[in-house]
Amino acid sequence: AASGLIEFGVERMPVAEKWKLVNVERDLQTNPIRVVCGLNNSDINGALLAILKENPEKVMEGMAIAALAVNAEEMFLVVPASEEAYAAELSEKASAYGITVKCGLINRRESRGGAFHHIETMAALADIFADCYEPCTYMAVCKDGKTGELVKVAYGTKVSDLVGDADVKAIAIGTKLYDASALEMVIEADTQIGNGVITVYDSKCCMIHEAEKVLLEERRQSCGKCTFCREGLIQLHTMTEEITKGQGEKEFPDMIAEIGEAMVFSTPCTMGQTASDFSLGTLKYFASEYEDHIKKKKCAVNVCNAFMTIYIDPNECQGCEECADVCPAEAIEGKAGYIHMIDEFECTKCGKCLEVCENDAIIQTTGRV
Repeated sequence: AASGLIEFGVERMPVAEKWKLVNVERDLQTNPIRVVCGLNNSDINGALLAILKENPEKVMEGMAIAALAVNAEEMFLVVPASEEAYAAELSEKASAYGITVKCGLINRRESRGGAFHHIETMAALADIFADCYEPCTYMAVCKDGKTGELVKVAYGTKVSDLVGDADVKAIAIGTKLYDASALEMVIEADTQIGNGVITVYDSKCCMIHEAEKVLLEERRQSCGKCTFCREGLIQLHTMTEEITKGQGEKEFPDMIAEIGEAMVFSTPCTMGQTASDFSLGTLKYFASEYEDHIKKKKCAVNVCNAFMTIYIDPNECQGCEECADVCPAEAIEGKAGYIHMIDEFECTKCGKCLEVCENDAIIQTTGRV
C-alpha cells in the first residue's frame, strides 16, 4: 500500500485495494481463493511475455507474496495458447512455488473472487519486497507492422519521445486509439497501457481498414463463451468489413457505437471489455472516413480495393502482354501488339499488373473512369 503499486494492463486499480476486496468478500465465494497471473485476455501482441521469460522466478516470487496477502489456496500462471512448449519448460520451476501453469485465456468465472494480476505487476511486487523497485512501466513501439523491443519507460515520459521521428496519423496505446495529438500524452502510473504496445499508423493508413484487421484478430482471440463478446465482435467486424467493401449503410456508425459501448460493461474479462476500443476510437477521431466510405463511396488513401478502378490507357498500351501474364484472375484480355483491356467484373484489384507495366499504361484511380 505504501508503494502505491497500481495493477498493470487494463484493470488500473491499487493492488492493495484489490487484495482488500478479495479478503472482504472471501466468505461469499464457493470456489477456492486463487491468485491468477497472466497477460490481459485482450493482449494479442504478447510483447509483455518477455518480462516472464527474462526472469520467471521474479514473477513467481510476486505471486507467492500475493497469495500470502489474500491467503490463497491455489496459484495459476497462465501463458498464451501458442506458448505450450514454454509452459512445459516453466512447470518444474512453478511447482516449487506451488504454482500450476496453464495455457490459453484466463477463465474469470473459474476463479471468481480471487486476485487476478498481470505478469508485470507480479514482477514489480517482487522488486518492492526486495527493496529494488523503480516506479516505471514497460512498452514497445510498433511501426510498419513490426514491434520493437520491450523497454523500461519512466513515468513522466512523453509518447513522442518513444515514437521518435515518424509520420503519424493515429496512435494506439494498447487497445485505445487516438489521433496524432496523443504524441503529447505523458505516460503516468494510472495510464491504461493495455498490452504495453504503442502502435503507429501513418498517413497512408485507412483507419476503417485497420479497424477491420484488429476486429478479425480479436475474433480469433476470443473464447466465444460470452454473448456480448462473441456476438458483438461478429457484428462489429461484419459491419466494418462491409464498409470497406463499399456496402456500408448510413446506420452502421451509430450501430457500431451502440454495440461497442454495450460490450464494455457487459463482459466479464478484458477481451470483451476492450474489444471495441479501436472501433470506438475510429468513430471519435476519424468520423470523416466513415462518411467518405459510406456516403461518398471513396477511400481517401486508396487502401480499400472496393473503391478503386484499374484500367489500361489505350494511348499508352503497347500490347506487350506482361500484365496478362501476371494477372492471377486472368482478367486482362488482349493479344500481342494489340491494346489490352481489363474486365472489371473479374479484376480482384491486386495491383500486380501495375508493377510490371513498363509503359505506365495501367492506371489506378477512384470513382468513375
